[in-house]
Amino acid sequence: MDQAQRKSKLFFIVTFVVTMYLIFSFPEHTTEMKRARGWYTQPFVAPLVGLSVLAFFSFLKLLTILRPQPGDDTIIKGLVDNLPYYQIVLITGTLFIVYIYAIGVIGFAVSTLLFVLSLLWLSRLLTWFWAFYALVAVTLIVLIFRVGVNIWFPDVTLYETLFSGELLYFMNSYL
Repeated sequence: MDQAQRKSKLFFIVTFVVTMYLIFSFPEHTTEMKRARGWYTQPFVAPLVGLSVLAFFSFLKLLTILRPQPGDDTIIKGLVDNLPYYQIVLITGTLFIVYIYAIGVIGFAVSTLLFVLSLLWLSRLLTWFWAFYALVAVTLIVLIFRVGVNIWFPDVTLYETLFSGELLYFMNSYL
C-alpha cells in the first residue's frame, strides 16, 4: 500500500474514533437554561450535527479502505510512522482544547482572540494586518452572539476575582 493511502486510512480511523467519543460524551458537556439576561448555553445542537456528519462520512470512507491488503502494516505501526505528518493537526487540536478550557477562566473574547492569533501564527500569517482583522472578527462575533442572538457563556473565574458590581456584569457579558 502506498504512503498516501496508508495516511488516509489512519486519518479516517482517528477521525471516526474521536468523533464517536465526542458524540457519546456530549451530554455531560452541554447544558441549557433560561436566565433573565438571555439564554445561557454551552455548545449544543450545531456541534452535535457537525460531529454526526463527520462520523458518518468517516465511517463510509472506512468501509471502502479497511479491507486488509497483503503487506500492510499494522494500524499502530502505521500511526507511529505517520505521526510526523500530523504535527500541525495535533498542535491545532491541543490549542483548541486549551481554548475551550480557557473560556471559563479568561473569558470568551480574550480566549477567542488568543486562539485565532495562535492559528495565524501557526499558519505564518501573523502580521499587523491579520491581527487587526482577527480583533475585528472577534468583536463582531461577541456582538452577534451576545447582543444580537442573546447567548451568554458561564461567568468567568478571573473576572469574578478582579471585579465586582456593574463592572463585573459588563466584563462577564461582553468579554
